[in-house]
Amino acid sequence: METPAVPGEGSRAARKEATQARILRASMEHFATRGFEGTSISAIASRAGVSRGAVFWHFGSKAALFKEACVRFFVPFWREFEKTLDGPPRERVFELLEAYEKFVGTNRETIRAFVRWVLESQTMRESLQAELFALHGLFIRKVSGAIAQLTENPAQAEALSLGLVSHLAGNLLFELLDPDAKLNQRRRESLRAVAERLLPEGPASPRGRASRS
Repeated sequence: METPAVPGEGSRAARKEATQARILRASMEHFATRGFEGTSISAIASRAGVSRGAVFWHFGSKAALFKEACVRFFVPFWREFEKTLDGPPRERVFELLEAYEKFVGTNRETIRAFVRWVLESQTMRESLQAELFALHGLFIRKVSGAIAQLTENPAQAEALSLGLVSHLAGNLLFELLDPDAKLNQRRRESLRAVAERLLPEGPASPRGRASRS
């Protein structure tokens, strides 16, 4: 038997979600430009078109709001790397590297702000640390899982995945700091050259080989 709908319940939930979304967008705009300490609840409320009380009612505190904004920012990244890829394992490694780089390219300014926050503020570093490490761990497991299907040595698979992801993370930092597009492209190509050399050969589709040639 279905539970009868409460009149207006759906519209209230929709309004609440819309209000929270506005607050979160406004907060990230201010956090990105002013940092955590330089951002006030009043400024966020004004930008979102709500009262200060509404911000506190929905999120409790500025720290909680910042943490929730960061968690929601990472949702697309989680979804991307939780996908199940069905191609040959060697090809999946390259697909994961490409997905990482695409996400970084699309969200460059926000990621640049995240790096600044981690370095400048203990409050923001503590808010971001768990989510960043969890996401990093998920990505390494995905890469390591694909490599493990190419080798019977789990220790080798782990070492290769850590090496490739460390190279990828280093490229990310350089791209955030270095405006030279050609040099950044060469760094990305160097990562693929290293992966091509280090990864054991496995069954790859002609499409996969062509895309990396």
